[in-house]
Amino acid sequence: MDAVDLPFHCQALQGVSRGGTASHVHAVGQLIYLRRGAMLCQSETMRWLMAAGQVGWIPAGVAHSAEPLAELYGVTAYADSAAYPDLPAEVRVMPAGGLMGLLLERQLRYEAEPWPGRRQRLAGAIVDELLQLAPLPQQLPLPAERRLRALCRRVLADLGRGWLLDELAAAHGFSRASLTRAFARETGVSFGHWLAQARLLEAVRLLSGGAMVGETALQVGYQSPSAFCAAFRRHLGMAPGELQRAQARV
Repeated sequence: MDAVDLPFHCQALQGVSRGGTASHVHAVGQLIYLRRGAMLCQSETMRWLMAAGQVGWIPAGVAHSAEPLAELYGVTAYADSAAYPDLPAEVRVMPAGGLMGLLLERQLRYEAEPWPGRRQRLAGAIVDELLQLAPLPQQLPLPAERRLRALCRRVLADLGRGWLLDELAAAHGFSRASLTRAFARETGVSFGHWLAQARLLEAVRLLSGGAMVGETALQVGYQSPSAFCAAFRRHLGMAPGELQRAQARV
């Protein structure tokens, strides 16, 4: 039986750094573990980022594009929900912790072995571990409404600016109150929460590309590196320097 016909199989990510992939769909779910590097993905309704030391889950049927932001090293795995019905139904980004990366690396070494056997048992352990990991706030919802979509594109193009809600509302045909209601209805979060999230995702992208912490803080709209570092740790569970050290390891 070919690996692609199995309910769970994986392959290595080794030095992938160019091109990316246009929007595409997998018939089964995809689990991506990054030992090094960073990747920006986008669907019709969401943008999300995965960095070193993290795992990302993309359910079957979710059309998405993917762009490497630095050389990628790790493991990508594919899991069929027919065999594993408890797999998450939504996109997630999670810390790999100490166990998930080890499990996937071990599974990669077993790829030449017959199925079932220990490959099947280890696949079950990987799915169990996936279900135990707490999602990180690294997904950015994108509105479908035309004016809100244009507003978000404008803000994302200049995250260092001190955006004012009244200014954005007037520029895009809303009152402040109607913008607040429409934005929350379309994205599920307030504009302030969305903006903070967008800035942190951009910060991860910049840091993954080698930018200095102080420079990154200014580029994403923070007045001081200390305020930026505090927000980064509060939302992502690590300091900016920890992320950069993870990027330096293979």
